[in-house]
Amino acid sequence: MKIKKIPIIYLFCINIIFTQEKYLSPDDVKVEWQNYTSFQRQELVNFATFLFDEQFYERALLVFFQFLYKYPGDELEIAAYFNIAKCYEMMGNWDLAENYYNRIIKETRLGSVDSNAAKYQLLYIALETENYDKIIESTLESKDPYDLIFRAYAHFEMLDWNDSRVAFKSAEAAFDHNYYSKKIKPWYNAIKTAENAPLKSKTPALLSSLFPGGGFIYLKQNENAIGTLGASLLSYAAIFSSSLVSQQKTISISSNRQMITPMSSNVISKEGKFYSSGDYSIPNPLKLSTNNRTAIIPPTILAFGIYFGSIWKSVQDIDESNRKLVRRFTGRVTKKLSVETFMDYPIPDFVIK
Repeated sequence: MKIKKIPIIYLFCINIIFTQEKYLSPDDVKVEWQNYTSFQRQELVNFATFLFDEQFYERALLVFFQFLYKYPGDELEIAAYFNIAKCYEMMGNWDLAENYYNRIIKETRLGSVDSNAAKYQLLYIALETENYDKIIESTLESKDPYDLIFRAYAHFEMLDWNDSRVAFKSAEAAFDHNYYSKKIKPWYNAIKTAENAPLKSKTPALLSSLFPGGGFIYLKQNENAIGTLGASLLSYAAIFSSSLVSQQKTISISSNRQMITPMSSNVISKEGKFYSSGDYSIPNPLKLSTNNRTAIIPPTILAFGIYFGSIWKSVQDIDESNRKLVRRFTGRVTKKLSVETFMDYPIPDFVIK
């Protein structure tokens, strides 16, 4: 009896079938890949956080969006939105930043950490974009200490000293902590200094304007002062050097300052004197004269216009000059006592716990 030999290839296939691990259900696949996907998620979170901390905001945005695409509905979704808004904010794209902060407010519970953080960031953007009225309106009757801080800064920027002081006092009472009292205390001195700032008045401006451009010098508008003085000097020079050549009779005269010549083909000149030729005779009563009164009228009008115009302008610019003076002071104060030192409120953490 002959025994058939089984081909080696059959034996190899049988061995693979019996030795291969079988998945009993899709749940087995999920368990097997769970550790791998968890590692991917952790790496994506770490990479996005690293890019944000290193201020690579454009690249960080791509990674945050990638996270939202890969893990929709994840527990870190709101934190990702917050960081996306922060990236746009740091890039100066205020509109897109506001869109994502507003989205957080709509999708989270009112008064939660996420909602409050987004609200405070919107107030910060309004302060940075000088939308002070929006801050005043949105924080009206608020007892939240952070709202009151933004309100105080807005009033200070608007030069409303008393309202700013009241808002800072209300914030200090709401915080009720020595740490914040120390931070707020310098503001009372800054507001008092601003209230007592030495502002310019109209009387010195009028007196200094008696000299052309003097009013602008008083207001420290050096360019206007130089322009006024220069224009005045040119006008005065035109007044004193102007003269008008006039004539009698009807013979045409060339009014050239270097050479006054009767214009006629029948007139000849010898040794600097004019003679008539042939049947043409020069009128005996022909005379040339100069008249300064008519010629000085235009430059005189111009000079008086510049003079009185500079006086009027220097008086009108006093209020604006005072405002710029105070704003320079407020700018130095807000730069030294930045609102960001008060922005220590909790924010959504983009961290896997």
